[in-house]
Amino acid sequence: MTLKDSVVWNKIKPFVKTNKQMILFVARVAIIYLVWKFLSWFLGEEKIPLDERIWPWLSTGWESFNDSMRIVILNATKLWFDIFGMSSEIVNNYQLWVHGYAIIGVGNYCLAIQLWLFFAALICSYPGKWINKLWFSALGIFLINFINVFRLIAVVYAAHYYPKYIQFNHDYVFNVIIYIFTFFMWMWWVKKLSGVKKLNNVPDKITTNEKE
Repeated sequence: MTLKDSVVWNKIKPFVKTNKQMILFVARVAIIYLVWKFLSWFLGEEKIPLDERIWPWLSTGWESFNDSMRIVILNATKLWFDIFGMSSEIVNNYQLWVHGYAIIGVGNYCLAIQLWLFFAALICSYPGKWINKLWFSALGIFLINFINVFRLIAVVYAAHYYPKYIQFNHDYVFNVIIYIFTFFMWMWWVKKLSGVKKLNNVPDKITTNEKE
């Protein structure tokens, strides 16, 4: 008995057909997530010494990239406070100290690099012209960093004015905002540039022609 003739398939076939795009989306997200988790394990967590990782030389390059991005993000965040005349300084290339307000640390996870990769991989997994995928992925990564800078600015203010809720704001409120933005960027891509609807019509036409 083939899959198409099975009772189980006949029962789930309408659901699969109706929710094809949603199933494909979940599959893409699951695959990208698993690939990222594997890469994270392979490269090693930030807290693990480089000489204890699988390939120290590769992890060294990865950490150097994170350090470079951290400096960019810290300086961009510092610029905001400089513009408004608030004294601030970068400490050990890892923390931003806004005098009289708060000091915040920016770990690798706070750089949202995993979100860049997730976003770009999701965009590239959809149909569409590669030139569009490249410029849209670059735009998305830039905007994710732009919003992340304002997230860190908000963390400083929240740490000063609402210290009791800083952990909740850091872990949930601010992260949810950036994730929602990324989701809407993806939605815009799927609807405007991916050509998913056009491709969905192709199998139907081919099937009709074969039957004729």
